[in-house]
Amino acid sequence: MITTENNFVRIVGPCSMQNREVYTKIADYLVTLLGTRGDWYYKASFDKANRTSAYSSRGPGLIEGIKLFKEIKEKFPNIKLTTDIHEPWQAEKLVDIIDLIQIPAFLCRQTDLVVEAANHFNKINVKKGQSLGPENVLTSVDKIKTANEKAEAWITDRGTNFGYNRLITDFGIVDELKAGYDKVILDCTHSTQRSGKVYGTQGDPLLAARHVVAAPIYNYDGVFIETHFNPHMSPSDKECMINLNKMESLVKKQKEIIKLLEK
Repeated sequence: MITTENNFVRIVGPCSMQNREVYTKIADYLVTLLGTRGDWYYKASFDKANRTSAYSSRGPGLIEGIKLFKEIKEKFPNIKLTTDIHEPWQAEKLVDIIDLIQIPAFLCRQTDLVVEAANHFNKINVKKGQSLGPENVLTSVDKIKTANEKAEAWITDRGTNFGYNRLITDFGIVDELKAGYDKVILDCTHSTQRSGKVYGTQGDPLLAARHVVAAPIYNYDGVFIETHFNPHMSPSDKECMINLNKMESLVKKQKEIIKLLEK
């Protein structure tokens, strides 16, 4: 399928829901920029359950998260929301609130989690584990389609662990992934992660911004972008996140690329 503005997906928002002020403020900005009727999803995690340290901030949790999801839906009735789940029982709790459910990269092969997500949702976005190749994750489509033949199976490419202490984005696997998944998304921010001990930083927002613009060229069906009005205030992934004030310019450039591809 040729990439057009009508079929290009954007998944955008902060890494962690963090708190009501942050979640609402970023939503306000993105709705002004992207509207509420286009094919985009406002993302945030209510629980960062796979942090490296037991002492790291995890977010407000499921109960408070559901309250904030409902509040945003009331304020912007046509907005589409997405979030991650980490345990199978959480899927049922988010039905009728979340429009696209996400499976975390570290849990992308957890059969019970994937199946339970498909039992309750018609759109499942599996984040590809960085150590897995296309041949590994293509078999996961069966878990979704067997549980729910009507479900759309999406996969988000978060880069590949291939050496020298950094993730590398392999643009050559896009068409391979499309052989099994309904949509293939490029995670523009997490795919820039690297070793802080080696590079002095754990991410590269400049490279992330270039990924945003270039994604349509490599035939991705959409982009996953983490953004914050002050990335250094984010409790997670602050060093690879794109500043919110860059988003308008990046989306404009991306749309220009898509128009060229349509021609």
